[in-house]
Amino acid sequence: MSPRRKKVLFTNRTYSLTARSFRQGDTSIEVLSPQRIEIIRGGQRDSLYIPPVPEGCIGYHSDQAPLLTAMYALAMHEVHRNLTPEGVLKAGAAWSGVWTRDIAYAAVLGADLAAPEACRESLRCRVRDGVIIQDTGTGGGWPISTDRVSWALGAWCSYLSAGGEDWLRFCIDTLIKTFAQDDKVLRPNPLFPGETTFLDWREQSYPEGMTPAQIGASYAFGTNVLHCMSRRLLGRMLQEAGRPEEAQVYMDQANQLSDAINATFWNSGTDSYFMLKLSDGCMDMRTDALATALAVLSGVAGEHAQKALRALPRSVFGTPVFSPYKKNLADAYHNRAIWPFVEAFVLLAHADVQDMAGVEFGMASMLRAALVNGTNKENLHAENGEADATLQNSDSQLWSAAGMLGLFYHALLGIQYEHDSLVFNPCVPRSLVGSHWFTGIRIRNMVLDVHLNGYGTNVASVIINGKAGSPVIPLDTEGHIQVELELLPNDDEEEADESLFIKTKEDLPAPEWSGLSPSLLRWEPVPGAKSYKVYSNGTRLRTVRKTSYHPIYSNRSYARSYRVQAIGESRCSEPSAPLEYIAPGARVLLSPTKVGEHAEYDVQQGQAWLDTRPCTRVLVFSAATLGTGTYGVRVRYSNATASLRDADTCALRELWVDERPVAIIPLPHNTEPDRWEDYTLTALVKLHLSEGTHEFSLRYTPDCVNGNGDVNQCMVRELELIRLR
Repeated sequence: MSPRRKKVLFTNRTYSLTARSFRQGDTSIEVLSPQRIEIIRGGQRDSLYIPPVPEGCIGYHSDQAPLLTAMYALAMHEVHRNLTPEGVLKAGAAWSGVWTRDIAYAAVLGADLAAPEACRESLRCRVRDGVIIQDTGTGGGWPISTDRVSWALGAWCSYLSAGGEDWLRFCIDTLIKTFAQDDKVLRPNPLFPGETTFLDWREQSYPEGMTPAQIGASYAFGTNVLHCMSRRLLGRMLQEAGRPEEAQVYMDQANQLSDAINATFWNSGTDSYFMLKLSDGCMDMRTDALATALAVLSGVAGEHAQKALRALPRSVFGTPVFSPYKKNLADAYHNRAIWPFVEAFVLLAHADVQDMAGVEFGMASMLRAALVNGTNKENLHAENGEADATLQNSDSQLWSAAGMLGLFYHALLGIQYEHDSLVFNPCVPRSLVGSHWFTGIRIRNMVLDVHLNGYGTNVASVIINGKAGSPVIPLDTEGHIQVELELLPNDDEEEADESLFIKTKEDLPAPEWSGLSPSLLRWEPVPGAKSYKVYSNGTRLRTVRKTSYHPIYSNRSYARSYRVQAIGESRCSEPSAPLEYIAPGARVLLSPTKVGEHAEYDVQQGQAWLDTRPCTRVLVFSAATLGTGTYGVRVRYSNATASLRDADTCALRELWVDERPVAIIPLPHNTEPDRWEDYTLTALVKLHLSEGTHEFSLRYTPDCVNGNGDVNQCMVRELELIRLR
């Protein structure tokens, strides 16, 4: 066996990667050449042919690791395999269309360099009527899902790599209009509500019993990082366009949001960020890998960056998208899953803080996933590393293939942009020491061929077109440029080792309420729990060892939301489903009385049908005589237009009190299609009311346009007022 064949790139207790081979259980893979791979699995022999990099694309080869050359070619081939006849990039072999978050993340990871025209056209087609289109998600998409602002990340990357004043103006106009719509409907204060980006399977990703309305009223760490990043990027775009005063407005908003993110989500006890703040103030204590990586790469994490990355739990096969897993759910998709595009962002975050052990671990996870499957899969089961063990999957997943390219472009070669310059900040683990050749990198009006040699993160010398230079090249440079980068080894480099990372665990089951009464909270015991934390309106009241608690009510305790959380030896549960206490007389129910300005429709059997026809745009309720105080308002409704996790038809209506608009209320899908007999409650809207009689109505106004634009319908049964204080 040749020395190259023995060169180990990565090994752990389950698998090993060398420059030319892979071993795991009864599977062995040999990279015979960058285009031909031989696979032996369970005694069966097979082979995989990888087409060469398409002509005109960025080329790469390694003089010491054919495996790297092969996986690069596979990723480039699969990005271009996703090109449609219309010139856009679909999300994967199993996904026929363009998705906002998919193309945005793919652009950041490498699609903007691999397929610049298609990437830009894909971003452009995700804008309609001047605003960014939200992908389908929980409860019918926007405004329950609010991560459409991820578009800004891809749009900015496209501008940096390809330039264009027209593109810059288009991006500025789109983001300004989108942000204005978000501000009107979401009412940030300063955090933005909405589910966490891409984790949009309710039963897979959120605490038990959360309705789409409650998810939409929660605050996700990752989605707020996106809102912060996107506003900061709009500020940079406006600076680039010579509009500094407008730029400062969005920069200030981003800084305020960054401070709020760290104040709300940072958990100093675990050196990690909480995943979610629930609508009643309780925290979901899980870690979110993508959110953490984005916080590091954007600078939001600041001094927390290295600690937060090392606190991300890992499985032997990579970084699960969240941890701990949900114990009561064996299925894997978001739960118990590794997504290569998320692994790519985690890898780049480790490179950003020069944590070489994390870089090496992430590279191994991504290379293994693509090699054993012969394609860049959508996701893998975190516990066995298998792609066919998940509920849903796709070959040639765009953001997975782009993530593999990002390993080469933004980790190994370290392509970054600072101000008006292209900067090389390579990050090469010792196991990949040797020469790496990149050819035909097109950035604006220059074409670069780069030879990278050595390992580490310190650039010892730079030769540009035969002359000594620096790893910083102005973006207005033109022509063909040859770059030689020589790295100075890091002698104290820490190698990847499983012991460096926290191992992913299952959570404890959430406690279930039992034997309820206003004066005693009781719940079923949870196996493995040592104690229980009791919360009221998001504030911890007490930690108890028994399974009951006597709340104390004051004369002003009009309403309380209780949760309990099980605490074990080294793990905990999600917060339980909320249990409401509402004092006698603190709840007022208002029935709908007429539909339409002139009572065009009767209210039948206590139900009012609302859509967007002029004659159904107003729903009037019976009046209420109230005392002065703060009230929570919510609507009992049904939206069976589509499933809980799909489509873009979350209904919107504006709440009016005494002929004045107060807030826009989302009425998301709450059941399965056509089950209009199923009713639930919207999230609470808080408002202060003075003593007297008040009139309430729901109206369809120009600000109530939803993601669909046409279908915006629901059934309403009553309006509920709850005295809060």
